[in-house]
Amino acid sequence: MSQSNASNSKNNKEQPKKKRNVKRTVIKVFGILFLAFLAMVIVGVLLFAYYAWKAPAFNESALKDQLPTKIYDKNDKLVTTLYMGQKREHVKFDEVPDRMKDAVLATEDNRFYDHGALDYKRLSGAVMKNFTGGFGAQGASTLTQQVVKRAFLTDKKSIERKAQEAYLSYRLEQEYSKDEIFEMYLNKIYYSDGIYGSQTASKYYFDKNLKDLNLAETAYLAGLPQVPNQYNIYDNPDAAEKRKDTVLYLMERHGRITKKEMKEAQDTPIDKNLVKRTIEERNEAMTQTPDNEYASYVNYVKQELTQNKAFKNQSLNDIMTSGLKIYTNMDQDVQKTLQNSVDNGSFYKNKDQITGSSIVDTKTGKLVGISGGKNYKDVVDRNQATDLHPTGSSLKPILSYGPAIENMQYATNHKFQDENQYNINGSIFKNYDGQGHGSVTMADALARSYNIPALKAWQETNQNAGDKAVKDFASKVNLNYKDEIGPSEVLGGSQSEFSPTQLASAFASMGNGGTYNEAKSIRKVVTQDDETIKFSSDSHKAMEDYTAYMLTEMLKGTFQAYGSAYGYGISGVNVAAKTGTGTYGDEVYTKYQLPENAAKDVWITGYSPQYTMSVWMGFTKVKEYGENSFLGHDEQIKPQILFNDVMSQISNYDGSDFEKPDSVEGSGKSLSVAGNQDNQTTSSSAPSTGNKEQQGSNYNFSNNNNNVTTNDPQTNSSNNQANTNQQTTQQQSTAVQPTEEAPTQEAPTQEAPKPEKPSSSSGDNAAKDAAKNAEKDN
Repeated sequence: MSQSNASNSKNNKEQPKKKRNVKRTVIKVFGILFLAFLAMVIVGVLLFAYYAWKAPAFNESALKDQLPTKIYDKNDKLVTTLYMGQKREHVKFDEVPDRMKDAVLATEDNRFYDHGALDYKRLSGAVMKNFTGGFGAQGASTLTQQVVKRAFLTDKKSIERKAQEAYLSYRLEQEYSKDEIFEMYLNKIYYSDGIYGSQTASKYYFDKNLKDLNLAETAYLAGLPQVPNQYNIYDNPDAAEKRKDTVLYLMERHGRITKKEMKEAQDTPIDKNLVKRTIEERNEAMTQTPDNEYASYVNYVKQELTQNKAFKNQSLNDIMTSGLKIYTNMDQDVQKTLQNSVDNGSFYKNKDQITGSSIVDTKTGKLVGISGGKNYKDVVDRNQATDLHPTGSSLKPILSYGPAIENMQYATNHKFQDENQYNINGSIFKNYDGQGHGSVTMADALARSYNIPALKAWQETNQNAGDKAVKDFASKVNLNYKDEIGPSEVLGGSQSEFSPTQLASAFASMGNGGTYNEAKSIRKVVTQDDETIKFSSDSHKAMEDYTAYMLTEMLKGTFQAYGSAYGYGISGVNVAAKTGTGTYGDEVYTKYQLPENAAKDVWITGYSPQYTMSVWMGFTKVKEYGENSFLGHDEQIKPQILFNDVMSQISNYDGSDFEKPDSVEGSGKSLSVAGNQDNQTTSSSAPSTGNKEQQGSNYNFSNNNNNVTTNDPQTNSSNNQANTNQQTTQQQSTAVQPTEEAPTQEAPTQEAPKPEKPSSSSGDNAAKDAAKNAEKDN
């Protein structure tokens, strides 16, 4: 008994001890678990902090969408939309109909306005689903999170991306209101086929604004972004219909539409108003390239934008993706006609020949059309209408006869003694046919592009008005020369390189009574914030009205018999013009054995009271063996053919003519400044000796309709200089009488004889360097 009592006593003592041990163990286990949980929390917090630290910088620019630029014509009609990045049309929150908002909320985030950056209620359910279905099985992204993912992150599913998404979402909701975030979502979301944003999608699929969609179409667009390619109606119409029905069900479930509205919309097929698109059309819509017919004009618009102080220090990409509306001076019909004609292969000798052309409104100077080349592509191709090219004798009205009329009031029948050769300080000049034509009027000399009278007019202006008179006259039509203008420049020397756009503006001033207007493409720009930026242009008096009118009347002769563009005028339209032809340097002809009449650059710049058009055609390099690198005599009229083709299509045929000012008296080819009795004056040969400005330095060049030898190294550039030995034969030249005006009732039929090579003057080395700056004219 005593043993039994002892045993029981022992057991009673051990039981409390065991209980205490179990309790300690439990406490220890829970302590370990708590510490483990705490460690996990600390690690999680640290990991979250690390991921947040690695997250992309939160900045406003990343939240901005790449918005397209819209180009409007002179009548404020939309011409083209430029998508520099993603196809996207921005819509403001207030412009979004309530039905679209309800559809998006019911489908994507019904409690958007009730929760913060994260919806913890949906998140907990998603977490449980992910435990059973694997990570990423179900998401609980709010609209805020979706905006963050589109703006800063990728679609990759990972703990790191989710942590960064949560952090950036919190930041976003601190900086922006719910409505602003909702607007971001509506403009960032992807709708398949390269389309971003609800407004863009509405127009792409249904050709409607958001406010004009029916309920079925609204529901489809609201549900499409979940899996855009899978629900694309063009590829999967059945899946698209089912997705629409699901969205309608969710809208009714959340009390955003009635059951009746749901049933009616579910019974409405979404392809009823669907824009029909072929696979090719869908692919073309995704290429995001501007229409080819407008590409040259767009290129010019970009040049003007970057030069405006309102866009200073901004990259072109930033400018063009900021949602601008650009209102231009483009005439769509003129632009299309010009580009289509330039694209026409019949105007070309071969694929290496290139073209640039610009058309401005003669009265206002506004750029109505421009072509940078055949099948021009912006960014890829150089714009030949804004690039500089040797002008040949295109500038005789501006460097010779214009200054003579302006300063000495020469009459149009003022006569010059033309000679078979002319010596200026040791440089020998000749006409394109190598002949002298006796006493010729200024009007005929200009129309036929004789060189000697042009040089004499230039010399006499220097003698009577000063050596800066010619340079000043040119500068007033924005043809600026760095150095003094010598005889080579008059006939197309190395300084006389300008673009078709510059020449179009300069010649338009002659058709506009002497007022110069700078060619501009942009009238105004309206920003995404509705700020209007006005674009100004230079407009000023460039010459006296009598100078402009008399030059115009003389240049009409270019299209008359014996004129350098005879046969290519516009029937029924009063038009004036000047041609120009430039050749290679002498060494190029020798090296490649080019024919003597081979031309590198050919021009025509002409104007009517309505339009002024400048055309350049030519080559930028000589190919091996010289093949496909020049235009022969018969091919040098191609610019004239193109000019005729385009101007014939765009002109009004209203019989309008250039208005004769009161400062001019006389008619036809006998015009003079009122009160001036210069009509019977004949200029003799200007002296071959005298100051350098009058005669030019020693020049070595053969030029338009001309032969010359000189020693000036400046004029020896092989890129744009012509050759003394290279002469052009002209059909319009041989029948001209040397002392009388050519008859206008019939065209010349004989070809002029080819002139002999000029000899160098004594005392210089012209023969060795002859003809580096030549230009010969049709």
